[in-house]
Amino acid sequence: MKKNKTHIWLITTDQMRADAIGTENETVRTPVLDKLASEGTVMTNAYCASPVCTPSRASIFTGRYPHVHGAWNIGVSLDEDEVTLGDYLKQENYRTVGVGKMHFRPQCKTDFSTESEDVAIRDRGREKDNTYYGLDEHHISEDNLLGRYLDWLRERNPRVADRFELDHYRSEDAEHDVWESDMPEELHQTYWTAEKSIDTIMAHDTEQPLFLWTSFVDPHHPFNPPKDYAKLYEDADIAIPHSDPAELRLRPDHLLYQGLNGYWPGGGEPHPYSDEHLGRVIRNYYGMITFIDEQIGRIMKAWQQRDMYDDVLIVFTSDHGELLGDHGLMYKGPWFYEGLTRIPMIIRGPGIAQGQRTNAMMEHVDILPTLLDAIGLERPYGVQGLSQLEVLTGKKEYIRDSAITSYDAHDRGIQAKCLRTNRYKLVVFAGEEYGELYDLLEDPDERCNLFFDHVSREVKLNLMEILIHRLIQNQDPLPERKTNW
Repeated sequence: MKKNKTHIWLITTDQMRADAIGTENETVRTPVLDKLASEGTVMTNAYCASPVCTPSRASIFTGRYPHVHGAWNIGVSLDEDEVTLGDYLKQENYRTVGVGKMHFRPQCKTDFSTESEDVAIRDRGREKDNTYYGLDEHHISEDNLLGRYLDWLRERNPRVADRFELDHYRSEDAEHDVWESDMPEELHQTYWTAEKSIDTIMAHDTEQPLFLWTSFVDPHHPFNPPKDYAKLYEDADIAIPHSDPAELRLRPDHLLYQGLNGYWPGGGEPHPYSDEHLGRVIRNYYGMITFIDEQIGRIMKAWQQRDMYDDVLIVFTSDHGELLGDHGLMYKGPWFYEGLTRIPMIIRGPGIAQGQRTNAMMEHVDILPTLLDAIGLERPYGVQGLSQLEVLTGKKEYIRDSAITSYDAHDRGIQAKCLRTNRYKLVVFAGEEYGELYDLLEDPDERCNLFFDHVSREVKLNLMEILIHRLIQNQDPLPERKTNW
């Protein structure tokens, strides 16, 4: 690979499960992503840094764990002194551009207000260099849709913008966070994210390497795709997840009663939705993903039109998954079930093995060092992730033998770590006697908690030892020592 001649395209979605893609789930229509997978390598055992947005996004962009980079949960900002992927690439003369959801800063005002933060404050450049965490250009639209997208929408169609600000095109039969939207596709936030990405590519001087981060807000709830995309799944045979009463009795106490203690989001009790409603949720969720898939295809054509596609290193992933009714739960939060923590990971580009599918473990923190390695740069001191390049090029079977996911809400009384190996999953809750242990070979649906099972005691102790070593090794290596004493 030629140093500094490889363009980089990071594509992220928000709240997308690893099994919500055509290569894993034939019900979901993602022809563009399926083709991307055939052109590159699929990492089937990739895990998020945290089951909520900000910590995972900050780990992707710094290569450091949430307890180290400091953005430990939503509502907390990433420290402006953290060195990011954008910073490293700028040092190599990359033009760095971000489009869509960043979420490195809170979207609400302080003092636990539900009022949206002013865009000028939320999206401001850093004091030291006026970049947005190392991005030369940033076109941001977050969950609340305030920012560049809303400005663009008002310029395109003031009437649609007025209606949108009123109720987000909520339909008359909307129920909870679910409806099919009349929002014109070409004015949708997902379309805008692609449009701004295309503008970036078309205006770029191809002699300079480009880093483009295309960050879709969907398929985050509300589950409200444009109607035509919802219709694609009207006749789809949707498997409705159900909760087994027996598993509820084995669920850790905080997941049963967290609502009483102020944990976010809500309680851990089973959702109240009917099978019919849950089916509508899942169909709309898939519709949102198909819409995203089409927009990724539009951006690909722009790379091809500029004759840059063969030189683009592409990473497609998500910040975390979505419970989507699994175990009677919805959305995200302090859980570590596979639907929430396992994420899609497709990597394609110069030198990457084509059509490869590997179960090698990968973490969010590995993205940054892998990208830098791919353009000929060594892992910077302070970066905790490991380069997966030798797996991606077929030289090694695996780099890691475990993955860690963390949830930290210490201000609300809960801290937890999850260790995932090829076979087992261990979850430890700080200060509590209870925990979770699943044998994913025998129990892939994670219904039988073996944490207190006497027969599994040795397995639990072995996993505890691995976790302890990982946590010791994962402490912040900064500052770097440069003298003897």
